[in-house]
Formats: sequence, structure tokens, C-alpha cells
Amino acid sequence: MLSACGERVDGMRVTLGLEHRAAHGVQAAGGERSFTRADGQTLTLTRGYVALGSVELKPCEEALGWRLLKALSPIGTAHAHSVGSPLKLGTPHVSGLERPDGNVLPLGTLRPPPGRYCRARLTFEPADADAEGLPGGDVDMLERTLWLEGTRVPAGGGEPQPFKLVSSNIATVDVVLDGLTLSEDEPTAERTFALAWDAWLATVDLESRDAAASALDTVARSVAMSSATP
Repeated sequence: MLSACGERVDGMRVTLGLEHRAAHGVQAAGGERSFTRADGQTLTLTRGYVALGSVELKPCEEALGWRLLKALSPIGTAHAHSVGSPLKLGTPHVSGLERPDGNVLPLGTLRPPPGRYCRARLTFEPADADAEGLPGGDVDMLERTLWLEGTRVPAGGGEPQPFKLVSSNIATVDVVLDGLTLSEDEPTAERTFALAWDAWLATVDLESRDAAASALDTVARSVAMSSATP
């Protein structure tokens, strides 16, 4: 059994995607998206872009006995945690709200070793010139992680008040995977992450100095596994 520790089985593939979905069941066909916050404010997102820098699979924690066996074994275990490793998808993507909800943005395919993977680590970071999906026009996402524009209407009504939030911060979130196991019998899998756009500004104080940074943190926390994932 120990002889399999350093063995890598070819043909393992995990295909990853990213979509937008409202957390509370509102379906949007792309473009503007509106929702009402708990405090009564109605927010409309007129344009929104977020840069996803990388996705990394995290193996499940191994049992203590198995870790001891591997530590005592003279056979090396294959580790792949460097840049461009089979566990890390490092191609940056910019995802925009003009894409309809449920329309999956392909992120790429990983070729990890067989095993159980319990988490995926998503890192949102400033886009570079190689990022896929850079918008055109007057939205400059280079060296930026988040760009949100929209309007808000106070709880008591009134004229829509415009806002714009731009951030170059980095935000990381770990998402629990739903039973991702790769083996010779099940060598391939597909997983899609969902960004819940109606949660992005649910609690952000749009008048605060750190509103853009807070919004990016909320965007990261809104990630979950898509309910449509097989």
C-alpha cells in the first residue's frame, strides 16, 4: 500500500467554472440587477466586474495513522503546490455582470493527483494584462480587483443616488467542496462556483471610506458551490 504514495495516475481532470446567481432566488438576464437590503434601501448594480486570480484545490486532512505511515516510508510523496501546479489554476479571469445568471464562465481544467479534496481556495486580486475577459470602454480593470457602479434609493424613497466602488485589494476565501474524490474509477469531475451578487452590498456602508474594500470582502464571502453543480 505504501508503494502507491508517490504514484500519480494520469487522466485525472477537474473542470472549473464561475457563474453569477442571486442568493435569494432572483433571476437576472444580465445587465442591471436590483435588490432591496434589510435596511430598506434599494440598490441597483448597473455595472460590475470582479477579478479572480487563482483557484487552488486543498486535499482533505489525512488521518494521523496514514500521515505517520507516509512519514516513515522511504518512498517520496508527490507534492504539487508550486506555480502552475496541478492543484492550482493560475489563469486570471474578469467576470462581469453583463453575463446572465447561470451562464458559466469556464475557468480551466486542473489535473490533480487522485485523492479527496475538501476545499477550494479562491483568490481575488488585481487583474493584469493577461487576464481573460478584460472589459473595454471606460472600465479599466488593469491593477484592479473590483469595479462596481450603481444607484441606491433610501428606505423612505427619493431620487436614486449614484455610487462607484473600485478596489485593488486582495481577498481570499475557502469554499467547501461537495465530496470531490478522484480515482481510477472516477477520474473526472466538474465544479462551478457561484457569486451571489445580491449579497455583495447587503451590509456595506456605501458612505464609509473603506466601502470598496468592504465590498470586495463581501464579494469573496458570497462565493458558494453552485446548486446546479452535478
